[in-house]
Amino acid sequence: MFKAVVTDLDGTLLNAEHKVSEFTRETVKLLVQKGIKFYIATGRNYLGAKEAMDELGVKIPLITSNGARIIDKNGNEIFSNNLKRKYLEKILDIDYKSFGKDIIITGYSDSNWFVTEDLREYFYNKKPDRTRYPKQITPEEFKKNDFTKIYFLGENHNELMELEKAIKRVAGEENISILFASEGSLEIFSADCSKIKAAKIVLERDGLTLKDAVSFGDGLNDYDLITETGLGFAMGNSIYLLLEKLTDTEVIDSNANDGMAKKVRELFDL
Repeated sequence: MFKAVVTDLDGTLLNAEHKVSEFTRETVKLLVQKGIKFYIATGRNYLGAKEAMDELGVKIPLITSNGARIIDKNGNEIFSNNLKRKYLEKILDIDYKSFGKDIIITGYSDSNWFVTEDLREYFYNKKPDRTRYPKQITPEEFKKNDFTKIYFLGENHNELMELEKAIKRVAGEENISILFASEGSLEIFSADCSKIKAAKIVLERDGLTLKDAVSFGDGLNDYDLITETGLGFAMGNSIYLLLEKLTDTEVIDSNANDGMAKKVRELFDL
C-alpha cells in the first residue's frame, strides 16, 4: 500500500484554467484524512505554490523551483540551492532576443519573481483572474540577483530549442539542469537539484522512502519523479518530450478532466 502522493501543479493537479477544481480539492482532503501524505512538487516559486496549497485548503510541504527550494508546511525554508553564479552569468550574457524577439526571460530569487519587461498584459491574458504578477526590474538589476531558477517563455517552440542549444554551449550541459516544462517554457536551475531529490528529502522527513510514493506529472521536469517513485503516471496532456522518454508508464486522463484526482481515488479507494 502506498503511503504518499507527490504531484506537479500546472498541467497536472491544476485544471486547464490553472485552478483547483472542486473534485480535486475534495479528493485531496479525503486522501489526507485517510492518513496519506501529500506533497506538491512544482516549477513555480514558493508564493505560486502556496497559492495552490491555499486553494486546496491543506498545509503541506512545497517543493518549488523544480526542487531547488523546499518550504515546510509552516512556511519555513528547509532547503535552497541557487544556480551557480559563473554559469548564471554566462547564460545571462546571451542575446536571447536574437533567437526570437518575443522570447521573455523571468526568474525566481528566494520568494521573488522578476522580469525585465512590462508583462502585466501578457500574464493577464494567460490567466485573467491572476492576483500575482512578477516584479519588473532592469536587465542590469536582473543580472545582480541570485536565482533558484530562470526560464525563458515563448510561443515558438523551435526558437526556444535553438536557444537551449546556445545555453548548453556556453554553460556546459553538465553544469546546469535545462529542460522544457512545456513547449513554451525553457527552464534552467542548478545541476544538483531535481524534483526527485527534493521529494526524497521531504519523504524521509516523514519516515518514508521514494518507493512509498505515487507521483504525477506532465513535463520533462517530472521524468525522474515519475520513473523513480514507487508508481508514476503521466498526464494525457503531457509534453511530447516526456512521453517520448517514458516506456512503461501509464498515461492517464488530462488535467482538464481531473485525471490526477480520478486516479488517486482509484488507487486509494476514496
